[in-house]
Amino acid sequence: MKTLPISIQHSVANHYHTDARDFAGRFNTLWEDQLHKTGRIKSFVDLVMGCECALKSHIFLGRLDQHPDETYKLVRRAGHNAEQLSTIAAFLQDRTLYDQVGSKLGPFSVFVRYSLDAYSTFFPALADWADAPINYAATIGNNAWVLGVRDDLDWLIESSSPEFSGAVDHDIEAILRHEREMEDFMRRIVPNNSFKPKPLRGSA
Repeated sequence: MKTLPISIQHSVANHYHTDARDFAGRFNTLWEDQLHKTGRIKSFVDLVMGCECALKSHIFLGRLDQHPDETYKLVRRAGHNAEQLSTIAAFLQDRTLYDQVGSKLGPFSVFVRYSLDAYSTFFPALADWADAPINYAATIGNNAWVLGVRDDLDWLIESSSPEFSGAVDHDIEAILRHEREMEDFMRRIVPNNSFKPKPLRGSA
């Protein structure tokens, strides 16, 4: 059985990989149940988020020899822009999948999960829907197109899955050192330690 590396880069890649699987699973559960337009759009956003997480995992896997802070900054600057994330990803030597995902999802924003943003994007008032910023019928309203994106996400996930299949070395000192390094990493990248739970109002 393969021994998995103990590093911040690999751990962060694994977190994003897990997130991608979770978003894919939620999409699979909800897609056929969300038959109204805004429900479909919200479900599709899960698919977009899954692709983003998978691309972020690929970015970290392709930069295992780079400083994790710098890689995180690259990912952070790209935000929710799948096209930018696909440009940065370099785990796969063949860039066909990255280019495909980036071109399909480049026009989309995760903010379309809100009904007001969704309607202004896909169904603007007093306008021909075909001239909307994004054509609903050709994208989210096209089941074959959406499932094609789902296939792309599957490929992103499965192509990196072997990197997370194996066992961690049972070196207790190395594991404890890694946990301390991860804590330090989180403090560096998250401003004001905002990842910590905030005290309830009125508490000491």
